[in-house]
Amino acid sequence: MPDDVYQIDYIEFPSSNGVRTRKFFGEAFGWRFTNYGPTYDAIDDAGIEAGIDSDPGSASAAPLVIIRATDLEAAERAVIAAGGTITRAAFDFPGGRRFHFREPGGNELAVWVAVP
Repeated sequence: MPDDVYQIDYIEFPSSNGVRTRKFFGEAFGWRFTNYGPTYDAIDDAGIEAGIDSDPGSASAAPLVIIRATDLEAAERAVIAAGGTITRAAFDFPGGRRFHFREPGGNELAVWVAVP
């Protein structure tokens, strides 16, 4: 059992049209957004941290559940030891670093750490 505490921390929605997805969520649920560039918006007021990824080169096929950790390398070792498969190697993004993996049942998830 890993020593780190792992918690679901973020949900990322893929979108083929981020503007339309943002408009829908805003009108349907009253959520507000913080824009981080032409293909990414963070969702405010959703009850959990979330975002909309409309970059066709990086978006997943389904909503991506993201787990927070304090040691990314230890989390990657734990995922592999438990039978998971890395689907996207660790990469940097504003404020953090993360990797994606598929668990044996087929779900793709990600693990991230904050980087100051």
